[in-house]
Amino acid sequence: MDAKALDKSFKKYLAIFTADAELAKLLNRVSFQDLFNPIFLTANSKFTSMDDLIWRSGFGIMNLMEVEQVNQDKWNEYIAQNTECATWHEFGKLAMVEWMKLALEAQKKAEEDKSESDKEA
Repeated sequence: MDAKALDKSFKKYLAIFTADAELAKLLNRVSFQDLFNPIFLTANSKFTSMDDLIWRSGFGIMNLMEVEQVNQDKWNEYIAQNTECATWHEFGKLAMVEWMKLALEAQKKAEEDKSESDKEA
């Protein structure tokens, strides 16, 4: 997905989540582990886990909270070489979009299941 399409998609899903109180609560609780899960990483990068991404970087960081401490140009170069995105920021947006899509699908399924069980009662 190119950067403009990704930005448009990100804004679309973010608007959906911020407009709904329950979805906004989910969004506020999302973690790095939720976003950069093995399925997302395998589909969108050369990595299988966040530990894999961090250790193979060679930057000497121990977790994602330390990413801000490394040279951002070099980090973005590393991300561009090993993911579907040109920058770390873009990779994060992609992770957010994918997570929001899955969260909406899960919410829709839960509502459908509830509707079905209400009909049966």
